[in-house]
Amino acid sequence: MRRRWFLLGGIALFVLGLWVLKAHPRELVPSEGGRQLASDFFGAALRPALDYEDRAIRSVGEPFATKVAKAAWLTVKYAVVAMSLALILGIFGGVLGSRAWWTRGSLFLTSLRIGVRLLATALRSVHELIWAILFLAAVGSSPFAAMLAMALPYGGTLAKVFSELLDEADQGAAQVMQAGGGRGFAAFLGTAVGALPDLLTYAMYRLECAVRSSAVLGFVGVPTLGYEIKVSFEDGHYHEIWTFVFVLLLIVLFFEGWGGRIRRMLVQGVVPKVNLGKKSTLAELWQARGKSWFLRLTLLSLVTLIAVGWLLEDSWGATLSYEQRMANLSRFWSELVPYPVRESGDWGDTWGWFMGLMREEGLVALWRTFHLGTAAALLAGAVALLGLVLSARTLATGSPREVRVDGGRLRSLLGKGVRVSAVLGRSAPEYLLAFLLLQIFGPTMWALIFALAIHNSGILSRLGSEVIDNNRSGAATVMIASGGNRSATLLGALLPTGFNRMVLFLFYRWETCIREATILGMLGVGSLGFLISEARVSFFYDELLLWIIMGSLLVFIGDIVSDLVRLRLKK
Repeated sequence: MRRRWFLLGGIALFVLGLWVLKAHPRELVPSEGGRQLASDFFGAALRPALDYEDRAIRSVGEPFATKVAKAAWLTVKYAVVAMSLALILGIFGGVLGSRAWWTRGSLFLTSLRIGVRLLATALRSVHELIWAILFLAAVGSSPFAAMLAMALPYGGTLAKVFSELLDEADQGAAQVMQAGGGRGFAAFLGTAVGALPDLLTYAMYRLECAVRSSAVLGFVGVPTLGYEIKVSFEDGHYHEIWTFVFVLLLIVLFFEGWGGRIRRMLVQGVVPKVNLGKKSTLAELWQARGKSWFLRLTLLSLVTLIAVGWLLEDSWGATLSYEQRMANLSRFWSELVPYPVRESGDWGDTWGWFMGLMREEGLVALWRTFHLGTAAALLAGAVALLGLVLSARTLATGSPREVRVDGGRLRSLLGKGVRVSAVLGRSAPEYLLAFLLLQIFGPTMWALIFALAIHNSGILSRLGSEVIDNNRSGAATVMIASGGNRSATLLGALLPTGFNRMVLFLFYRWETCIREATILGMLGVGSLGFLISEARVSFFYDELLLWIIMGSLLVFIGDIVSDLVRLRLKK
């Protein structure tokens, strides 16, 4: 009954969200201008540019291939350098925020652990694009500000996930060490070594995400691939856009394939080439251990890439002088104080200022942001759920659940098509998708909903199919062997046992959709992001900070609600 109420509640929330957002079905049909633009834009995909479309630039500008290569390199460099800092934050935050680290319980240590977890949540609740806006407003444009804008939220995310992975790791090794007289640090190392494959695989996944985020920073002036896409769109050079888009997709797919292979090897392990007897010495066991040149080359490549990224930058600081940066920072801090307080010096005026802004536009923007993220997450979940029968490798095959049936070749072909579509969907950044869809559909919420849903349905499709493929349900095999079709087996045996894990993934993406919905309003469609963009243009930094805090608060509330719902479903 709880699952039925959950599904019915999701449908009701989706319908309510469309009503609140005023997303009418008639807006799904683009205008004549939008259809023409879509035709021209997607037609250009068949002929991506190999040179500048503007002939005047060809003779005076740098070669087009050089421009593409520079933008691609900056996209990768900022992502890798940002992840090197985020990893440091994630390791320290993950260790201090985990229960496995604190072997002795006390009020002070518990408070410290909770404080670290809250700090990590605060860092990840603010989108990297908004961090970039804050840094640009405070100290001006600089490569270090762009890199730090990614490092902070990614560090917060890594800290949260690392702490949870450490808490969920097998404590057997730690208990053995403690029983043998090992101290707390040695026992914790036993836990950390057991969790190492999961920690490394998640770090590689975040590196894939960092590449997409690095491209999106181009929309606030950082010269990555996103910046070149934005400039080309403003100039109407659609063939150039597709060149940059295809290069971005190739980079993301490369990192995804690379990370996927690393994850598989870490999970499955490397089989030793020599089988030794039970009486082998420790030195012999060490020499006979499984070795992977691919993993070694990966480690060397990442270290080299990080070093090159840090060193091959002429100036990480802003182009402004030190005095100018300090003056800008001082002005920025002073203008974060609410305007009435700056005028009167009385902090009691803050409440009236806050309530006035919330009544005028804040509550409506907050409400619309919530429903935008919720509607997109629910649509993404529904699309992923409907495609599970094809995206799951153990169903889209001639031998589902290792039982030979008819129609396998067509199923396998369709399954590959669905999985490729999911990869392409999750490879495209939401902000970029929204930017392109708004040109086609006009200023409608459907463009933002579809942008979030396309990206997140690709991720949920992958996560959901892994839940189905890893499910060892004997009932599913019996149903297939008894003549049941794949859909009935999915609904009757596989989904019920994997339902709670899929709900966990849905809430995980819902939190992400809320963060993304906050910044998509910066494209001109009403949400908290629209108010952030207006405050930024008007240099109202007190209002800018208020709207950022409201967006973070929405993520905090979503985190609490998701925990409560998952706990309720487990009972």
